[in-house]
Amino acid sequence: MKRILTALSACLILLSCGQSPEKKDIALVNDFYEHVLGNKPMTDKYLQKTLSKDILDSIWETEYEDTYSFWVFRTGLQDGPSSASSVESIEPLGDGWYRVTYSDLGNPGVTDVKVENGRITAYKSQKQEDSALAAIGRYMKGIGSDYAPGDYCIPYCLIAGTEEENPDDIRIWGDFRVENYNQAGDTLKSVSGGSHPGCMHVKKTDDGFEVFRFDAVGDGSDFNPTAKAIFGDRYNAFMALHSDDDARKAARAKSILDYADANGLDISCYQDFGWPAVRIK
Repeated sequence: MKRILTALSACLILLSCGQSPEKKDIALVNDFYEHVLGNKPMTDKYLQKTLSKDILDSIWETEYEDTYSFWVFRTGLQDGPSSASSVESIEPLGDGWYRVTYSDLGNPGVTDVKVENGRITAYKSQKQEDSALAAIGRYMKGIGSDYAPGDYCIPYCLIAGTEEENPDDIRIWGDFRVENYNQAGDTLKSVSGGSHPGCMHVKKTDDGFEVFRFDAVGDGSDFNPTAKAIFGDRYNAFMALHSDDDARKAARAKSILDYADANGLDISCYQDFGWPAVRIK
């Protein structure tokens, strides 16, 4: 019996030695991103054992009050051509760093994270690959240039549907919006802007993505007939989004915070003319 127990102990030691620290780190990072991408529920207990105190402190209240801002580990885009998100690969970089390549609602993302003593202790986002939504953002900035200018032009959108099977004609239906702002302290004051619902036609080229056509919904009495023609079966989804003030405010706030983070701006509020400032940070 003693020999059997000794043999079993030796096997257990060999098995534990077989899982290298690197494999443990990759498993930790993969599991963390399954939580970050929304495929597993996030809990305070899980965060406390997975992230270092420095990271927990740095992501607390950086987007909305009384919560953690997990978007810093993602692309920062509020919509995408897919409803699913997944980890595609995790590559060791050395010195405890790992490069996570993932799909965030169909948007490609790359983030490096560092693991020390079984916890994630640092992160840094890498340059994002171009995407159809990024092309739409550039297109909307062009539309924004037709409005009264401001210090910053920040587009955002509410997506009602996508079809991306054909890379020569990726179609994205939604309510596409653009706002021009001037900065006053930590507040962006709206100067001009507008809503442009319709269907964006985007194609993938050797240089990235570009919008080659925009089917725009008409104004006034033309609104409903053109919206029904352009959105088709997605008309009800579009109308629900178009009239959803909470969704619009959330998307607008997210676009401002993402822009501020990318451009090093200290922004806490936005304000429309004649209305009180809206705190978003």
